[in-house]
Amino acid sequence: MLSKTAWADGIGSTVSAASTPIPVKKGVAQLFVDDYLIDTQANLKRTLHQPTKEDGGNVPMIVAKPGTGLLAYGSIVYDVKLQKYVMFVQEFPSRDMYRTTSADGLTWDITEHAKLTPVKMDLDLGTLPPDAHGRFGIDLFSCFYDKKDVTYPYKGWTWFANAGNEWEGIWYMRSKDGLYWERPHQLFSGVAGTKDPSCRAITQNGRTVYGPGDVTTVYYDEIEDRFLGIFKFFSLSGIRPGYSSRCRAYAFMDRIDEPFDTNRITHVELMPAMEEANGDHRFDEYYASTAWRYESIWLGGLKVFHGMGDYPYSAADCAFMKLVVSRDGLHWDKVPFDNDAGIPEVFVPNGKEGGNNGLNDGGYISEFSTGPLRVGDELVYYYSSSSWGKRIKEKIIRGGGIFRSRLRVDGFVSVDWGTLTTKPLALGGKDLTVNGVGPITIRALSAKGNPLAATIITEGDSLAHPVTFNGRSLGEVAPDGVVRLQFEVDWRGALYSFKLR
Repeated sequence: MLSKTAWADGIGSTVSAASTPIPVKKGVAQLFVDDYLIDTQANLKRTLHQPTKEDGGNVPMIVAKPGTGLLAYGSIVYDVKLQKYVMFVQEFPSRDMYRTTSADGLTWDITEHAKLTPVKMDLDLGTLPPDAHGRFGIDLFSCFYDKKDVTYPYKGWTWFANAGNEWEGIWYMRSKDGLYWERPHQLFSGVAGTKDPSCRAITQNGRTVYGPGDVTTVYYDEIEDRFLGIFKFFSLSGIRPGYSSRCRAYAFMDRIDEPFDTNRITHVELMPAMEEANGDHRFDEYYASTAWRYESIWLGGLKVFHGMGDYPYSAADCAFMKLVVSRDGLHWDKVPFDNDAGIPEVFVPNGKEGGNNGLNDGGYISEFSTGPLRVGDELVYYYSSSSWGKRIKEKIIRGGGIFRSRLRVDGFVSVDWGTLTTKPLALGGKDLTVNGVGPITIRALSAKGNPLAATIITEGDSLAHPVTFNGRSLGEVAPDGVVRLQFEVDWRGALYSFKLR
């Protein structure tokens, strides 16, 4: 490939031959969670930042009732009629759904488990078929608020568990007020056991896995007005004791008023290594995942369950969270960088199992389907965790509750030092702002890598440093509307994102 060395103020970097410019929309933050924007890099160090847990994860915002647990097997949506956020949570082991509300996303009207408002769901299937076994009920639930539908603004999905071969699966739900949910139809059937003929089998990487399984969920993509199915697949017989190779697959759905053909799921996207490789330990399984739009990218949580192995950040039979990233919603990667504690990939770790007399987040972590809330100048990230994992039968997924943590806006990954040069960017705005901490040197290069202008953010921490080049905007130094940006981050600085205005 042809290359060109671009020199600007004495800094050199080799850039690839000019390619089709990447559109950068006005007002949409561009993050460096992956390498999509980066053409070249030198001595680059990035850090995965963990949300800062309130009270260190020792005291829940909502404490589970004695002998129970609370699961973030729900969503947090904004009800425009109530003008409040609505949080749906699930009690374990009853699987009953509850809700609470907040005007600002921080102060919740009810934070006592015993006083949470019950949510009624139509679960009446009549007489269960003879192939149903186990305790019938719901598993994972998720929803969104449809502002276009004044009659049924609440729309969601729930997994009916132990309902027989055909009824086991995701059912579409709707509600007028979020308190009583109707059940119009099944969206698709899932795997109900080894003798279920309706399940989907995928052979990949030498393993055959089946699905969809429980903790399958759906996300509404408001930007594209379509739905992303996030599917669990797993081995029907243990690959080894206590290990079922739980993994994740993805597919878009255009409609929810008709069944979805699971044969459209072409492959498993995230499959654990089953060995010390690719950031995994040999016991790690990808038990559940979420996906949500964030600025220019897709992000999501990947719940990693490990039936064995006591890690410094998670005891055996517990689950912790990793962060995953995608550019199209279908192709996903784990974010591989070391976190604040120097541990690769771990986004939300467990505390000590059974800590603070069974109040802390030491066990089985789950997250809401809708991602963090933007509240003021920070991201507020809610999650659930039991205090114990699964190995102690009388304490299985008990204790803990709903927890709150916080993260800097766009603060998932920082560039801590080094130099990066972007691919050619097609500018959707003229004025450049940078979310970061100085010193950061910023150079504008032509699509071919020739220097156009340079400036420096000398100091200070801001979500939106205004960037000009001797009084000129980025649009003025790149009159053809195409530019490469080169960021040189001093060891005292940090770069999170940039934006055009």
